[in-house]
Amino acid sequence: MQSVVLLALELLMVSTFVDSYTGKVLLVSMDGFRWDYVNKISGLTNFSKMAASGVTVDYANSTFATKTFPCHYSIITGLFEESHGIVGNTMYDPEHNATFGKNSIESFWFDGGEPLWVTTIKQNKKAGVFFWPGSEAEIRGHRPTLYMKYNESIPFEHRINTALGWFTEQNMSFVAMYFNEPDTMSHKYGPDSQQVADKVREMDGVLGKILDTMDAKNLSDSVNVIVVSDHGMTDSNLTTQMIDMWEVVNSSLVERVVDSGVVTAIIPAPGREQELVETLRNQSHVTVYRKDEIPDRFHYKNHPRIMPVIVLADEGWQFSANVTTLRRTNMTADHGYSNELTSMRAIFFARGPDFKKGVKGTSIRLVDIYPLVCKLLNIQPAPNNGSLDNTAMFLEDPVVTGRASLHLGNSLVALLIVTAMISLIS
Repeated sequence: MQSVVLLALELLMVSTFVDSYTGKVLLVSMDGFRWDYVNKISGLTNFSKMAASGVTVDYANSTFATKTFPCHYSIITGLFEESHGIVGNTMYDPEHNATFGKNSIESFWFDGGEPLWVTTIKQNKKAGVFFWPGSEAEIRGHRPTLYMKYNESIPFEHRINTALGWFTEQNMSFVAMYFNEPDTMSHKYGPDSQQVADKVREMDGVLGKILDTMDAKNLSDSVNVIVVSDHGMTDSNLTTQMIDMWEVVNSSLVERVVDSGVVTAIIPAPGREQELVETLRNQSHVTVYRKDEIPDRFHYKNHPRIMPVIVLADEGWQFSANVTTLRRTNMTADHGYSNELTSMRAIFFARGPDFKKGVKGTSIRLVDIYPLVCKLLNIQPAPNNGSLDNTAMFLEDPVVTGRASLHLGNSLVALLIVTAMISLIS
């Protein structure tokens, strides 16, 4: 009987120990950093350094639509766009009769998903955000511990010093940081331009600054850093690859155009949907979907903010309801296209105390990043569409630490066994 009691006591002790990582993560986004820039542009020393001392993939699969706000919200929530509800940079909410723009911060837009900073704070840890779509909104009753109002003019070096300082000065567990390049330069000059090559080299320097600052602040042995992008980029000629919607469609068929360009979202006039769809399907260089016909692989169907008719332009093409305004942008490249296109693929690099060294995989999905970060933070994720199976190969075996609260159920079972055995002996 004594041996049984000792066994139960051993179970009680073991059950209070759990696998644990360092619990510190820096997540960095470089907007529009196409997956193949790291191979086609010469002189990138810091990305290769990070790959050699950490992990990477050939490419990361973006979510559809491949636009900045939707993809960033997928990264930070682990949800497809139809699940979290940020379905465009511009969108319409029928329930609230409201239109979303890049400055919208009302909670109802974002409450469909739980961002990493909310998940972190809900589990009694601190989270800071130096720019990220949605970070200025109160989401599910929470805001980041510290966050910055978006201001593109703030120098990159200041962003780095401030964000990394939050780990040492504020004891943050999770910090997210966003850079708008090389997306801005890519729109202006195109992905194959010299200007973009120069900007990508600059962003390689930004990465170097991040890594050097982590070393200087003695963070490299405790903070895991993940560098991602949201989507890629492809050339788009606004003269030869432009379709004026109103040259194709009679305005009487349309009640409202919510957004147009690469992905055009249309509310048909009452009773005119069939006629509208038939008219649109006579146009080349686009694919027309009724909402219920959108392919399941896009995960872009089951949300009220996805409009009844969606027109998806072929790669490089634009289907615009306002050609004059679009041409005034003078852009030469765009994104938002099918996430199955290689040009829309993103990047993923990671290194730190909990990552293996020199490991390269083929691909992950943007939605896989959320559960990965939760694992590294030792917190429970909210429901999400990601999978740890897709990133498990990158992680070192966790350290075993004593934290009874996470396995309280097992501890109570062992304690009950001990109590029962003692009562039997007595």
